[in-house]
Amino acid sequence: MTEHHHCSDCNDGTHGSYKPNRKIEFLKARLAMIVDSRLYKNVPLKGILELASLINPTSLMLFSTDSDFIADFSSKASELEEMVTLYAPKNEDMNTFIPVCSPKAAKIPKNVEFAKDRDVLASYENEDLLKNLCDIQVENKLSLIPLPLTDMLILKSITTVQPYDLPLARLYLKQYTEAKEALTEADRNLLRDIKEQGLPTLDDSYSEQVYRFLKVERKLFTQYAH
Repeated sequence: MTEHHHCSDCNDGTHGSYKPNRKIEFLKARLAMIVDSRLYKNVPLKGILELASLINPTSLMLFSTDSDFIADFSSKASELEEMVTLYAPKNEDMNTFIPVCSPKAAKIPKNVEFAKDRDVLASYENEDLLKNLCDIQVENKLSLIPLPLTDMLILKSITTVQPYDLPLARLYLKQYTEAKEALTEADRNLLRDIKEQGLPTLDDSYSEQVYRFLKVERKLFTQYAH
């Protein structure tokens, strides 16, 4: 049997137990699935919660600026068995967001408010901001990052990878960006239809662009999102 020598100066992973020298820093911001008017009209609340559980299995996080959905959720929140927090605008100006919680949700201080310019990424208005997700995670100053339904599994996976391997996370973010930019408007609509039904299968009937996007998603979510 080969004898293994352990050296305190060895940190290349070839001897003994390897631990990275750099500090591993995880994303402080909460990731919340965006519920827009289309999702609310096409999917019942139960289905919306099932979709949100794909990125936050134990304590569901939602984000919405749709007044109809906010009113509907607020009226049903007290009856929910799940731990759910919806982040909604405090007023019509939408410059501050507050949590609306189900009874079993994680306890959040009553006075918690998220100021839009300081703590919340405006990805619900401009999805292109998510192309800078790796830089956002390096800065690690935000409290809330809303994620669109179509992209959330890929982006959740990238936030999981980055604390351990920033170059790899940047590579995955580049693959996501390229796949997203290749989508036509028809492709984006098809992708929304697919995602509203839950985890999709890869179907040869999809366009090349949609197939490519879903293939990137499957690779990352299967490996890293859990």
